[in-house]
Amino acid sequence: MKPRTLPCSVSYGNHVPITTGSRSWASGFYKRTLRERQNILIEAFPEVFGRNSLETISLDMNSQSVYVTPDTSSCRSPIEVDPTTIGLPVGLALNFVINDKPIVIPMAIEEPSVIAAASGAAKTIKKFTAVAPEKNMITSQIAVTNIPESKMDDAITNIQTHKNSIISLANTFVPNMIKRGGGVRNITTRRIRRKRNPHPRHVELCQENFTEWLIVHVQIDVCDAMGANCANAVAEGIATKIEDITGGKVSLRIVSNFSTERIVKASFRVPVASLGYKTHTGRSVALGIVQAYEMAQIDPYRATTHNKGIMNGIDAVALATGQDWRAIEAGAHAWAACRNDIERYEPLTMYWIEKEDRMEENGQRDDTGLYLCGEINVPICVGTAGGVLATNPVYKYNLGLMGNPSSSELAMAMACVGLAQNFAALRALTTEGIQQGHMKLHAKNIVIAAGCPSSAITTVTDRMVDTGRISFAAAKDLIGTTAKKGMEVIKNGEKNFGEITASLECSPSVLVTLWRTEINNKV
Repeated sequence: MKPRTLPCSVSYGNHVPITTGSRSWASGFYKRTLRERQNILIEAFPEVFGRNSLETISLDMNSQSVYVTPDTSSCRSPIEVDPTTIGLPVGLALNFVINDKPIVIPMAIEEPSVIAAASGAAKTIKKFTAVAPEKNMITSQIAVTNIPESKMDDAITNIQTHKNSIISLANTFVPNMIKRGGGVRNITTRRIRRKRNPHPRHVELCQENFTEWLIVHVQIDVCDAMGANCANAVAEGIATKIEDITGGKVSLRIVSNFSTERIVKASFRVPVASLGYKTHTGRSVALGIVQAYEMAQIDPYRATTHNKGIMNGIDAVALATGQDWRAIEAGAHAWAACRNDIERYEPLTMYWIEKEDRMEENGQRDDTGLYLCGEINVPICVGTAGGVLATNPVYKYNLGLMGNPSSSELAMAMACVGLAQNFAALRALTTEGIQQGHMKLHAKNIVIAAGCPSSAITTVTDRMVDTGRISFAAAKDLIGTTAKKGMEVIKNGEKNFGEITASLECSPSVLVTLWRTEINNKV
C-alpha cells in the first residue's frame, strides 16, 4: 500500500500504518483546533468517514474529544416516547498498544480527566497483553418451580436424556444465528435451595410446597453479537418443552447478564525504574499502587470506589460503541462479589511486584530487574454485529476508528482501558492526589457553564488555573475582566492591541468576542 500524504503517522483499519514521518498523528491532538482535529480524522480514516463534509462531522473543543454528528434524519430511534436526545462527548483514548497492535479507542463520557488519565497511563505502560474466550457465549436461564424434592433428580435426568431434542428445538428460534455459524451448544442444570422471604410482613401465597428451584442454563454461541435478544428468544421458545420434561412449572425465562463464559483478561508488566512520576520515584509509585490494591482487597468501602474507576473506562467505551453498559456493569460487580466463593466484594484488578531471577544471581539491590505487574479479569459481554448498532451511524464511525474489531477484540480493548484507568487513578491517589489533575480539567467545564464563548474558552481556563481559583464565580470574574480589555481594544484601535493582549496572552479577536458576549448577557 502506497503511503498517503497525512500530517503524521496513523494506524487504522486492520492496524496498517500510514506513515509520512516519525511523529504520530495523535501527538498533540488535544492541542489542535476544532477544524484541524476534524480534518486529521477525515484524512486518517477515509474508510470510516469517506469524504464527508464538515457539516456532517463535528468535533468538540474539549481535550481529545470528538463528536460525530450524522444527519438526524438518517437515525432511527431505538426507543419509544422520545421527543429529543441528549449528547455525550466522544473522546479518543490514545497510546494503547494491545497484543502488539496500536489502537485508537473512542470513549463517551461527561466526566473530565478520564480519557486523559487512560491515555497517560497507556503511554507509561507502553503495551498490554489481553486474551478472551474463542467462542462468544451467552446463557439463557430458565427457572422451574413446583418440582417435589423427591422428584428433582428424575427431572434433571430427564433433561439430560432429552438434551439433543431440546437443543434442536432451541435452534429453530435463532435461524439467523445458525446461518452465521452459531447456535445453542449445551444444556446444564443447577439446583438452588429456596429461602424464606426475609420481610417480616410477607404473606406466602404459593400453595405448592416446593423447596428447590431447578435452573436450566442454555449456552448459546452468538458469534459477534451481544446475544441478549437471542438468549431471550430461546428461553421463551423452549419453556413449554422444559415443563413437559420436568413436570414442573416455568417461572422466569431470560438471559443472564452474569457472563462467566466471557471472562476477559488484560495485563501489563512495567519496569519499576520507569515508573517515576513528577517528584516521585518509580519505587514509591509501585509501592503505593500495590498497597492501594491490598487495601481494596480487604475493605469493601475502598473496593467499591476502586472498581468504580475501572468502570469509568469500560463503560465509556461501551457507550461509544453501542453496547449495553448496564449489563456489563452488573456482570462486573457480580464477578467482584462472588468469583472466589467468599462473602466479600473484591477489586477487579490486582497488582504485584516481580523480580527477575538474574537480579538474585547478580546480587543487585537497586530497582533493575523489578517489575510492577497489573492484571484485570472481568466478564465483558459485547457485540459488534446486530442489536442497536444499525440504529445510529455514530457507532459505525467509532468502531471504524478501532479498526472494526470483532466482539472479542472489543472486549479486550475495554478490559485494557479499565486496567489503564485504574492504574492512573491509583498512581494519582498515592502521589499528588486525584483532585489536582481532575480540577484542572474540570476548570474548562466551569468556564463553559459560566457563559464563555467557544473562541475564548482556552484563554479563560488557563488564566483560572493559573490563579488557583477554580470556581463558577472566578470564571465569571475572569470573563468580565477580559471583556473589559476587549472594550479597550475597540475604543483605542489597533495601536494598543499588542500592549493590551500581551498581559492576557490572548488574541484581540478573543477579547472582542468576550466583550460582545458580556454586553449581550447584560442586555
